[in-house]
Amino acid sequence: MNKLYLFSLIAAAGLVMAACDSDSEPAGPTEPEVTVPAEAVDLSAVETANCYIAAPGSVAAFSTAYKGNSTELSTGNVAGMKLLWQDQPALVADLKYAAGESKAVVWLSETEGNALVAAVDADDNILWSWHLWVTDYDPAADAYTTDPNANGTTWTFMTRNMGALSADPADGFATHGLVYQWGRKDPFPAPASYTEMDENYQYTPGMDGETTLYDIEGNTLPTVHSTTEFYGSVEKSIANPAVFYAMTYTYTGEMDEYGDEIVLNNPLTGDWADTSDDDRWGGVSMKKSIYDPCPPGWKVPVCDETGLTPYDWLTYAAMTWNNDAKGAEQNGQWFPACGTRVYASGGCDFSAANPYAGMWIGTAGKASADLITYPTLYGQYMFVINGKRTFKVNKDRRSQGMSLRAVRDL
Repeated sequence: MNKLYLFSLIAAAGLVMAACDSDSEPAGPTEPEVTVPAEAVDLSAVETANCYIAAPGSVAAFSTAYKGNSTELSTGNVAGMKLLWQDQPALVADLKYAAGESKAVVWLSETEGNALVAAVDADDNILWSWHLWVTDYDPAADAYTTDPNANGTTWTFMTRNMGALSADPADGFATHGLVYQWGRKDPFPAPASYTEMDENYQYTPGMDGETTLYDIEGNTLPTVHSTTEFYGSVEKSIANPAVFYAMTYTYTGEMDEYGDEIVLNNPLTGDWADTSDDDRWGGVSMKKSIYDPCPPGWKVPVCDETGLTPYDWLTYAAMTWNNDAKGAEQNGQWFPACGTRVYASGGCDFSAANPYAGMWIGTAGKASADLITYPTLYGQYMFVINGKRTFKVNKDRRSQGMSLRAVRDL
């Protein structure tokens, strides 16, 4: 028999056997394509944003196609969704990506709380992220409109801090909400308990104030303080939204033009990012920005055209301090003294002896006329503390983590 012919028969037999083996061992089932369930509530139906309020026990969906409230498409190709943290175990029961509709789908438990989720590419790189505020609170049905100020300007406020689960002083820490670095779109947990440090600025064991955070499987995550980094940038903040970017500083022993000791910041501006922008929260344009952390229809409060603050209606003379709940109340509006995250460390600062809080304003704080010598840039905030400084406008470094209360986006 011709050898070439024999080899052809053997090869043909092999192909037949391979085909038989293939028929006898069919491939496993493929993962069905995720679609948005009919019962899902589209949180982005009216407007896209960096934060969405979702009802406990619901199935929610939102668009992943855009950055914040802009028409700018998210960078890269979204391959899936990822839970970065949740402050209650099993708050997010499941999280999927409906590729055909460019939407995230979230199955929520009956628990209230906060979570941070992100769209990722095929290599697990974060492309953009969103805060899920899981609560029955409806800000549109329960809002507070101020009296007109001297310019006739009014603001309509939410009745609680961003991320808060209650506005009742009796509910204590549930009224505290989350904290933000000035100009960033993503939140961080506020102090969950009182803090205590020794003379070396080290936390007393069990007194670091950190909130316990969980992954999608309920495993405990590292604390915000332990994952804090330095030398941030806008690009880093987008790629690492759960990382607090702190700054370093050194005292010089010299005094500035206001009689304060000169401190050298790194970066020099005292910002969390290597570049600064006074309009990052709409303080210049007066419009909601791409980095605004508020839900659809709401935005960070900014000063009016003449510089009057959105908290101009709050006065020390009219407020009542609640020493049991640690906070101030005026016109039925509760402002908890819920502490901060420190700009130089990312750690919590919430002293039982003298608790305080700052409510960020999206307008830049006054900087020195000589930025070459005194380059620090600030954000404005309203002070909440027990004393005559309560409800006084102040300024702080933009890397500080403070509270935020949204106003209606008109």
